[in-house]
Amino acid sequence: MTYSLKLIDVREGQAHRIGAQYGFWHNPAFMEAIATLHNVNPLQLQVFKGEELFSILPLYERSKMGIKGIVAPVGAYYQGFSFAYEDNVHPARKLLDTCAVCAETARFLAGRYRRLHLRLNPDNEDVRSFTWNGFKTAPLYTFRMRVVDEIQPLADERKKLRTAQKLGMVLEERFDSEVFIRLQSDLDQRKNHKLGVSYSALQSFLEKLFSVGLLKQFNVVWEDRRVSSNILLHDGGRVAYTLFQATAEDALKKGAATFHSLSLLKCLPAGSEIFDYCGANVQEVARFKAALGLELKHFYQIRL
Repeated sequence: MTYSLKLIDVREGQAHRIGAQYGFWHNPAFMEAIATLHNVNPLQLQVFKGEELFSILPLYERSKMGIKGIVAPVGAYYQGFSFAYEDNVHPARKLLDTCAVCAETARFLAGRYRRLHLRLNPDNEDVRSFTWNGFKTAPLYTFRMRVVDEIQPLADERKKLRTAQKLGMVLEERFDSEVFIRLQSDLDQRKNHKLGVSYSALQSFLEKLFSVGLLKQFNVVWEDRRVSSNILLHDGGRVAYTLFQATAEDALKKGAATFHSLSLLKCLPAGSEIFDYCGANVQEVARFKAALGLELKHFYQIRL
């Protein structure tokens, strides 16, 4: 089978959507918002199988000292392949097509860029074609939960959940970017963490995504205060993603973060099958998510 590849600028209006399975990250509206937030060029690498659009890879291009490279912006947690597989495709054909597309992509990108960093989706499990073509691959981790599964948190987390419930904490869906920014900035200050973008730019980013229906915000309310806030990304696909969550320090000690994280599972958008908590690579955060009883999944980062 002959494959052809085309690299297009998302802002020129030729971007496409395929892959309801994990296509959120190549959503043109999302990519344009990321481009503004991180000052990068949003690109789609479109792979055609014969005459049909078969795969899409979202890319973000940045120039440094006149040299163009592909970067992995913080706000775009994954930059993975989406495929237009038919439901009844033979597993062997799917495996061969995946290898072939990755190999063509690796050669295409290596011929155009000297620097490259990608974080693929957890569903992009086969990265052999990248290693065969001189790229470096390494695993990263996230936690996921299938909606149909019953969560089994550890005893300490169940105690925190009961404490929060007894204190009258409730979860609300309400978009209020100022609430989130306040909680996030307080968290960053406590952790001595640098966000990498200004809070005003992040707030504009969130407001843009909300305006085009790609973002929901859930807050924990306690004693008439919003003490925890979460940003959830979803566009109708089978996976919903929680990109940010920030909790006030006093509420954290009363179980608000546990209450928030577990309660979200009951509020996922219609059509969601999987909830991705976007990350298990920071030790303190990873321990908290593991104690909730979530499923550890790996995904790959690709470098050139």
